[in-house]
Amino acid sequence: MKRKIKQLERIERLRKQLHELSTWRLAMVTQEREKLASDHAEMMQALGEGLMAYGAVSAAGTRRVRNLERDMAVADMIGKNLEKRALDDGRLAKLADRCLEAARGAHREQVERR
Repeated sequence: MKRKIKQLERIERLRKQLHELSTWRLAMVTQEREKLASDHAEMMQALGEGLMAYGAVSAAGTRRVRNLERDMAVADMIGKNLEKRALDDGRLAKLADRCLEAARGAHREQVERR
């Protein structure tokens, strides 16, 4: 029984680490998405003003805006996948915690019976 508890402790610890890693990745993607959104807003503002509104500079600015929009769409898709994964990892971490507590309780009862 003690061996099973040790194994469940390792599983719980691993699941918690995976959940923390998923949460960290989600935070990084969220930061990247916010950075892309601010860059997009700045480019849109710059395209409407001054020399950026005309000629070759305007074409380059437009390409940059399209690239930013594509990157934002990719970041949104990745963010949605990471949100789901973080929730799944959190559920599995909670399940591992509950299994560990149940095993500890069963071991405690077994020791008390002796």
